[in-house]
Amino acid sequence: MDTIGNLIDKLTIANIRIWMAEDIKRDKKASDKQIAEATRLTNITNSLRTDLIQEIDETINEMVDKGKLQKL
Repeated sequence: MDTIGNLIDKLTIANIRIWMAEDIKRDKKASDKQIAEATRLTNITNSLRTDLIQEIDETINEMVDKGKLQKL
């Protein structure tokens, strides 16, 4: 099981990937192929991001329920 810090690190990386893909999609010089790939990456990473947020929520709830703290 990942620590809360590890999960937050993974969420940060997912957000950066989404931001970079969004930059490609907004680039007027981007080809249709680049835009399609960036869109695919955004969709996949958004799904991962949702899963990570849920896992963070569950981990925090478990920490509160059990009174078990983790270092960030």
